[in-house]
Amino acid sequence: MIGNTAYTMGGALLMNGVLQLMIYPLLNRFMGSDQLGVLLYMMGLVAIVCPSVGQALNTSRLVVRRTYEVANGDYNRLLFLFGGIGTAVALVIAGKSLNTPWEAVLTVLLLMTTIFRYYGDVEYRLNLNYKKYFYYYVVLSVGYVIGFGLYLLTDNWFLIFLTGEALSLVYLAVTGTVFQQFLRTGEYFKVAFQRGGFLVFSYLITNLTLNIDRLVLKTLISDLAVTQYYVTSLIGKTMVLLIAPVNTIIISYLTKRKENLNKRQFLLFVGVGAGVTLVFFVFAQIGTPLFVWLFYRDLYESVKHMVTIVNLTQILGLFSAYLFIVVLTFTEEKWQLILQVAHLVIITVLVLLSAGNHGIMGFAKAVLIANAIRVLAVIVLGFLKVDKGEMPKDC
Repeated sequence: MIGNTAYTMGGALLMNGVLQLMIYPLLNRFMGSDQLGVLLYMMGLVAIVCPSVGQALNTSRLVVRRTYEVANGDYNRLLFLFGGIGTAVALVIAGKSLNTPWEAVLTVLLLMTTIFRYYGDVEYRLNLNYKKYFYYYVVLSVGYVIGFGLYLLTDNWFLIFLTGEALSLVYLAVTGTVFQQFLRTGEYFKVAFQRGGFLVFSYLITNLTLNIDRLVLKTLISDLAVTQYYVTSLIGKTMVLLIAPVNTIIISYLTKRKENLNKRQFLLFVGVGAGVTLVFFVFAQIGTPLFVWLFYRDLYESVKHMVTIVNLTQILGLFSAYLFIVVLTFTEEKWQLILQVAHLVIITVLVLLSAGNHGIMGFAKAVLIANAIRVLAVIVLGFLKVDKGEMPKDC
């Protein structure tokens, strides 16, 4: 398990290292902070839609495989169905941020390829082949670097991300089987649709709250505010992304078990998660000011006062994401959905009350309060349900 953790975290570190230490700082230099804010707004839509569909169906397949022999086509069709809906909505939201029809076409291509990439690593999770999982993200990262070279030649930033996503899918097609018999469904398509649909909606709520800063700050304050909050939250958000591969290992192993966790085991998971979260928070407090000063020095003075609040917000988000994965293994998907909707309602109300009157700091404090409530709610749910051994009902 230690080796698998190293491979999964290594892949995430490499991909995010390329993006956060190379691609985005260089884009800030070439574009400027305001124009980068527009790009980050568009990539915020990608970060909301793509993992909500791709990662949700990825996780759903891992969970459903415990009791049903689902087919590749079941999930590939769902990727087109939910992905198509999400892409259409994203285009409407993007609105005036898309200057030409060609940019709309590139946005559609970026959204759909990224959706399939998020889903694609289920190939290696199903087989617990984390070495190939690592190589998958190596290819993705190399693709981003090649794409940046294309950006320098064409001044089209879409090519950075499209190149990476496309190359990773080529690697998957060569080394994997999840795209074989691409659209052939099995007898449990209805099960995949119902169970996957729950998770898609739940992940959508999660990713909307994770990236609400890009939508709200652009709308209520400015493009510059999007960039300021992004660079301040980057270390914390990167840690959230780093914990995601660990979560994939946890759910992969726990869904292979025939028995559920007991209360003592659940509390052990909570304790370990809390300890790791504290360590990550300390690291973020040290790393964030240094990172901003090194890579976004023009923004340092304007963001240094909100580092602690933003880091605590992101770390609590990391903790709750980890807890949700553990709780999902012994509760019905509906509970995750219920808590996520409640969290979105709370965060929306608090943000609208605070951001307009108190600016970016009001926004930061509102999200912190909402994330703290979310952590407590997930722990209470897990504590109440764990002894009941409540497995998802057959659909």
